[in-house]
Amino acid sequence: MRPPPMRPVPPEDPLDLHHEAIRPFEEAEAALVRSVVSTPAWLSERDEAALRYALNLARIGRVRAPDGGEVDLEPALAPFREDVRPLVSALLATGGPDRAAATGMVPNLSLRARAFRARAVAAAEGRLAPGALDREVCEKALVLVCGGGGGVAWSYLGAFALLEQYGLVPRLLAGTSMGSVLLLFRARRARWNPDDVDEALSGLSFRTLFRFLQTGNRYGLPAALRLYLRAAIGEFLKGPDGHPLTLGQLAVPLVVAVTGIRNGALPRDPGYYEHLLDLDARAPRPSALTRMFSDVLQAVGELIVQRDRFARIYLGADAETHAFDAIDAVGFSSALPGVIHYDVLRDDERMHRLLGALLEKHDVFRLVDGGLVDNLPARAAWSTVQRGAIGTRNAFVLALEGFAPKLSQPLWFGLEQLAAQNVTRNRPFAHHHRSFQKVLSPVEIVPSREELRDAIHAGKAELHPDMPFVARMVRPFAPLA
Repeated sequence: MRPPPMRPVPPEDPLDLHHEAIRPFEEAEAALVRSVVSTPAWLSERDEAALRYALNLARIGRVRAPDGGEVDLEPALAPFREDVRPLVSALLATGGPDRAAATGMVPNLSLRARAFRARAVAAAEGRLAPGALDREVCEKALVLVCGGGGGVAWSYLGAFALLEQYGLVPRLLAGTSMGSVLLLFRARRARWNPDDVDEALSGLSFRTLFRFLQTGNRYGLPAALRLYLRAAIGEFLKGPDGHPLTLGQLAVPLVVAVTGIRNGALPRDPGYYEHLLDLDARAPRPSALTRMFSDVLQAVGELIVQRDRFARIYLGADAETHAFDAIDAVGFSSALPGVIHYDVLRDDERMHRLLGALLEKHDVFRLVDGGLVDNLPARAAWSTVQRGAIGTRNAFVLALEGFAPKLSQPLWFGLEQLAAQNVTRNRPFAHHHRSFQKVLSPVEIVPSREELRDAIHAGKAELHPDMPFVARMVRPFAPLA
């Protein structure tokens, strides 16, 4: 079954226009592969590869040449897109792919693709061999995106394990809040090692992560709980030299979404957020806790109304932020206003210099949870690829989410609805989106071993039906003979 159509995303930069131009070819390829893996064989592997070659060649614009430079093949290949549009229409037909029509197009499209491959190589004037172009067409990089939502994110570990089981290694990671924290562990090594998280969790507790302390604030927004992420997991995230890992030192590149708050954007005094969870005269009964959740929802809702005064910041997406301390990046991304405060108050001149430059560049004065502006940064991940960050521009974006609105979590339903508003703009940039339903509560930041085991098992079970499609999309296919 094809996913429901997404509403168009208003263009924000030239890359959005590029996405609108190539999106039909990407959706057609996904429809072809879904049909191939979900029904009895109706297309030979050779013919499937020929159709996928045509669809991928049609979407090519700029290509990284072996000499490290860029080659613009758009002018040479633009006419070929028109040749491929009938195939797109056949594959995206109402009711599913028109198999007979698609199969009948194989001979002619193969001939046209060979001709335009030769034309593209000639246009590169010796900088791009046919084999290099074939690799850009036939090999997709896996890009893994993980949304925020506190304890719901533990299900993602099941996805990490399942991808490893299939031999699928991400080339780029992008996350928000708790999703970015778990992706930081994934980014330590090229291959996933679940022992990394087990070792970190063995000595982790709520008290090692959070403290009810009133402290100064310099870059973050005051809140009830101070997040001591470095003290909790810092020992597991050091480089060979013993210093904390930066985003640029990770084995797998990581992009972290953070919200920047501009001056005048706060509807209340900063001190209000620091005392938002104070019980005061309220006894810690269910009614008082419900009221506290309501206060948090109201505070976050007030902030989101001001979203035009926010800046979407993606740490690790550019060379300027590669030197950013990785723990600091995910710490700021996890700082939910009124609930969690993360800051850099230590004596660290390098990070103070980087943070000062970041705030000045984006014209903001505080950094908070990335979920306020981007709880599933698929667009940022796709854009990072298209800007050449990992070499290839042929990527498959797998987006994992656990904080979608659920009636089974009434206390969180309001916050989930607010987060869903910015998830919508990301959906068109994800080639496959999995919204986990059987998840831990958002407050289960430090789960028990039994809870963690159940979350991992549930994550595997929910993603498992998707894996034949995901694996086939990422698996290289044969170029034209």
